Amino acid sequence: MPTCPQCGSTVPEGAVYCGKCGSTLNPATLNSTTSVSTTQSGTPQANSGPWSNSSLGRGDMSMRLEKAVKRSERLSYATVGLAVVILVIVLVLTLYP
Repeated sequence: MPTCPQCGSTVPEGAVYCGKCGSTLNPATLNSTTSVSTTQSGTPQANSGPWSNSSLGRGDMSMRLEKAVKRSERLSYATVGLAVVILVIVLVLTLYP
């Protein structure tokens, strides 16, 4: 299996993003050897990439985003429903004092 050129983790064939660091994978840059960057002292550097501060991979973030969007939609529907109920109550109280 190929490895990510950014962090060195193994990625599945045909992957577009690395599941560990989130970097974009180019089929031409994928290789079967590990390529991890090092610091000035020669020690391996921690994962660097858009998801470096998180242990979540690209798929986990997409799943969380989808859940957040669904929660937001439900909240919007609830808000509209509450506004309609309040409007009906106001209309009833104004028409029938």
